[in-house]
Amino acid sequence: MAELRNRPILVRRVNLWWYAFAILPILAVVYMGFSGILSPIIGLIGLFAAFFWIFSLGFAIASKLRKPPPDLRQ
Repeated sequence: MAELRNRPILVRRVNLWWYAFAILPILAVVYMGFSGILSPIIGLIGLFAAFFWIFSLGFAIASKLRKPPPDLRQ
């Protein structure tokens, strides 16, 4: 149980290449939703995913550019 409490919650290293791969299916769903291949509600869900992707990319870039915290070990 002590191992679970000391486990870090956030990812320490961000790999931005996954964002390039993740936008492709999101854009495909948005396109198919608004072109009539899928239901328009699916296109709206894809738009929500696209906005979520944009904010997630922003936070990932901010965490990449942020300085690492100083080591407080004594």
